[in-house]
Amino acid sequence: MVQYNPLMPEIFEDPLPIYEQLRAEAPAYYVEEFDCWALSRFEDIWVQSGDNASYSASLRGTTPAHLITKQMPVFPSVNMMDPPEHTRNRALISGAFKPRRVAALAPAVEAIVEKHAAALERGGEVDLVGDYIAKIAMEVSCVLLGLPIEDADELYGYVNRFFARENDQPGMTEDGLLAADELNRYLESFIQYRRRNPTDDDVLLNAYLNARFDDKPLPDDNIASQMSTLVIGSTDSFPKVFACFLLELFRNPGQRAELVADPTLIPNAFREGLRFGMPTQFLGRTVVKPVELHGHTLEPGQSVIFLFPSANRDEREFENPNQFDIHRQSRRILTFGHGSHSCLGTHIAALEGETATRALLDRMPEFVVDEDRVERLRSEFVAGIVGLPATRA
Repeated sequence: MVQYNPLMPEIFEDPLPIYEQLRAEAPAYYVEEFDCWALSRFEDIWVQSGDNASYSASLRGTTPAHLITKQMPVFPSVNMMDPPEHTRNRALISGAFKPRRVAALAPAVEAIVEKHAAALERGGEVDLVGDYIAKIAMEVSCVLLGLPIEDADELYGYVNRFFARENDQPGMTEDGLLAADELNRYLESFIQYRRRNPTDDDVLLNAYLNARFDDKPLPDDNIASQMSTLVIGSTDSFPKVFACFLLELFRNPGQRAELVADPTLIPNAFREGLRFGMPTQFLGRTVVKPVELHGHTLEPGQSVIFLFPSANRDEREFENPNQFDIHRQSRRILTFGHGSHSCLGTHIAALEGETATRALLDRMPEFVVDEDRVERLRSEFVAGIVGLPATRA
């Protein structure tokens, strides 16, 4: 019988074989240590993550991401709210992520990509994460959120420290907790500066600064907490997804050659990369009323975690799910979640990914990855590539 715990060394090394066993043998698996149910099949997660009546994101005083380890400072954010509070707060910022608004950012994104694509033209080895896509992601985030682009490296440093782990040990490090606090203090200081020096820019920060709930402005520390979640969310997962996508293109040179010859294939190819390389191992909720699932009863007060990478490899949803295929037509994926708590970044991620892929393939159409030196982050929560050394063919 399959054994699963999010802190198992096998999960840190390669969770996919265990996820496959879970889907086959125990699609609703009880983790006694945490009084928690782990769901691994696509349809189950799709349905349950959209059920706001049975699950809460606001209970237990922790974030949906750290419902198990509870080793994260609690920053109130939209991700920790239930309707109607969640609906009201999400409405504040959702406009910044809609297709028309994202399309208006295309020139700025293209300029940022072109700037960092210079690293691809110098010759020699380049880290396609640290020298390229991570810098793009952080600067695009600054433009979208309304933060100084010259502070992008400092902000990315906070994010890297936040997710770092020591010797594959579970939970955050002391320095990671410190980085979270430093990020929050940086944001609160900038918010205070922006109140003294307001702008009319159509940026997400101004949506918070101009908000009034019950005729009162949002407190600065509340805005900082909300912005902290957005900074982390927009700059950590995307580079890992993109790096996995590039690695699969290197491993499938025929498919890569198709994209070089016909860049119109890139949007669908990148969607396949989003399915294939989901780095967030789980997000969770707290059960608020009994749920019957696969012969078990999920009881109020228990946690439930959605194993998104497992869902994206579910044989019931995808044909040959472990095969990377740029021509796959996926009706649904769970990389951005589902329901009212789904990630707002779908369109901006597509714009960044497609733009950065075109620029890379234009300059390094036959890039060679040194697979022996690929650097990976292994943790209980986020896993993925953080270093991708590559050269020209």
